[in-house]
Amino acid sequence: MTQRLLTRWSLTWTERGNPATRLDARHPGGAAWTEGNIVRPLIHGATYLAELHRRVSQTRDGDLLMFLD
Repeated sequence: MTQRLLTRWSLTWTERGNPATRLDARHPGGAAWTEGNIVRPLIHGATYLAELHRRVSQTRDGDLLMFLD
């Protein structure tokens, strides 16, 4: 994903309006995102739910699972 797309899709520290957040401090350059992530849209509900179930089933104690729906 190009930097240009990231800046269009992701909110900056100022746009989020939350001075208490440490989100931007986690990555180089103060960006709230990382690069090199794999994104695969799952359009159909059955496909999405099957993949979600598979991923949740793979979690172990201490794992943190966050997803956006």
